[in-house]
Amino acid sequence: MRNPLPEDQRRPSLIRIIGLGSPFGDDRAGWHVIRSLEDRVAAGVDAVALDRPGAALVNWFADVDNVILVDAVAGEGPPGRIIEIDDLATLQLAGSFSSHQLDLAATLKLAQTLGTLPRKLTLYGIAVGQPDLETLRDSVATAAERLAVQLIHQTKAEQAAISG
Repeated sequence: MRNPLPEDQRRPSLIRIIGLGSPFGDDRAGWHVIRSLEDRVAAGVDAVALDRPGAALVNWFADVDNVILVDAVAGEGPPGRIIEIDDLATLQLAGSFSSHQLDLAATLKLAQTLGTLPRKLTLYGIAVGQPDLETLRDSVATAAERLAVQLIHQTKAEQAAISG
């Protein structure tokens, strides 16, 4: 399929991976994914760690085609379980996803209302059970590293599919 825009009007397809969290124990899971991605993602992939962004998260969706959000989630099984949500309707059922100041479902509804939702949005949660606020548990850190490797492969495949 040919891109209908002239080459000089096409913008690069950017993938942004956002690790949500705080500096406290297991809540660093999203940040740990981003740290594990450093110097390992391809050009066109932006990885950023945000400290409890709340509604300001919507600003990170600007000019991005594909956003991947990663956060620690409480009460979603044993620590280290990776949960994927790529259907926003499902997010209403998974109420433990949070951008810390405004729940993630409400933040995404705001982005939808503002017209800033990216074309593709995927959420990954790393289960922390009852969060440990002192240390990042080994099971959570291991899951974050596994997810980072998965995201490297996933974003490479998505970029290859786009460039055809």
